[in-house]
Amino acid sequence: MDWKYMSATMFKNFIKCESAALDQLKHPPEQVDSKALLIGNYVHSYMESNKAYQEFIDDHHAFFFTQKGSKRADATLGDKMIKKLEQDALFQYFYNSDNCEKEVILTGNLFDTQWKARIDSLNIEKGYFCDIKTTRELHKRYWSVQKRTWVSFIEEYNYALQMGVYKRLLQHKYHKPFNCYIFAVDKTQDTELEAIQMPNEDMEEQMEFIETHIERVKQVIAGDIEPVRCERCAYCKSTRKLNRFITPAELILE
Repeated sequence: MDWKYMSATMFKNFIKCESAALDQLKHPPEQVDSKALLIGNYVHSYMESNKAYQEFIDDHHAFFFTQKGSKRADATLGDKMIKKLEQDALFQYFYNSDNCEKEVILTGNLFDTQWKARIDSLNIEKGYFCDIKTTRELHKRYWSVQKRTWVSFIEEYNYALQMGVYKRLLQHKYHKPFNCYIFAVDKTQDTELEAIQMPNEDMEEQMEFIETHIERVKQVIAGDIEPVRCERCAYCKSTRKLNRFITPAELILE
């Protein structure tokens, strides 16, 4: 399926490191979910449906429960995050509106490329979609080398690109504008929650970025050009061969 459709995650992986992304596409690693991903999916599956939640728990029972059946700390944390969402009136109004569809699979053509996306909650009638993001700390700052300033987790993980793809696919399919609302809940002791409206200009900027770079990504995938190594990711570090001497100053990576 990854060879047939582009996704926001795959595109971002190629922008980070073409060599690592191509290797992952050719040799998909065994699925080993990180702790952060499992907690996030714990929350997402609960919000999707009782069936999805139970199936997720059955598949990951040992991670969230002891042999005696008691909940582990990660399950308790996930429950706190779920409770925070459930008790918030604004979240309930937008995410669980009667007109909302959950976990909507969407496909379409963007920039002569087939894309696939999965939307957490979609309200076609009112023209908006919602996405739940779980994060370590809502107000944690990340240093952006590109922007040379501190940025939020939204910018660190470039969610504007992901949401921009969703928005463009929806607008192409339904021929109407859509707004994007992110509900971000964190894993701190107090479990903070925030409602974020993704600016349209940020999403449009990322669409221009995709349009500029998508042809190269497609050429790398097709084998028409050699992928570029970033020399910083785990894949590059594990496969790098020495081919020259460097100066001490080059040890400092920007």
